[in-house]
Amino acid sequence: MIAVDGLIGQMMEPVDFDKETPKWELKEKTWAADGNRKNREKNIINSLYLDPNDLENHNLMLKTKYDEMKAKHQRYEMINVENAEIVIVAFGSTSRISRTAIELLKEEGINCGIVRPITIYPFPSNAFNELPKTVKDILVVEMNLGQMVDDVKLYVEGRLPVHFYGRVGGIVPEAEEIRDQVKKIVGERNE
Repeated sequence: MIAVDGLIGQMMEPVDFDKETPKWELKEKTWAADGNRKNREKNIINSLYLDPNDLENHNLMLKTKYDEMKAKHQRYEMINVENAEIVIVAFGSTSRISRTAIELLKEEGINCGIVRPITIYPFPSNAFNELPKTVKDILVVEMNLGQMVDDVKLYVEGRLPVHFYGRVGGIVPEAEEIRDQVKKIVGERNE
């Protein structure tokens, strides 16, 4: 599942086909339930176990699987977080717009960074543990009503105030709006 927004879905940019792209060696997905019975046995996905011991073993297997995902597969990008006093958390098109906002803030003497989740599950909790001590606030910017705010609060664990700015209905926030939200938060903290 890919978490994006309508703007990303309609975006057009030039692509350089001459540039070498990374190649991944993907293992065959023998576990896939895709209806392909020609090349392998039928796969049945079952999580209904009537025997409590079977169900417990299944749940323990799933927990091991999820723990491994959390340990090995968190993906995120951190931009300009060194010495940042405030960090924006954004994905999709809002992360692109936030990059422009941090350039505008830099011109005004405010050092702002970005944490851009690439995976939503497992949520990139490690990113919040890597934030420098200079960070005093976090601003979650989304094109929704704050679906990621609780996740951020959960992984910040009360160490920092978490603020929210969102636009809905297909309204795309401008870089200047995000800049103004950051300035408001920084200004209130410095009063």
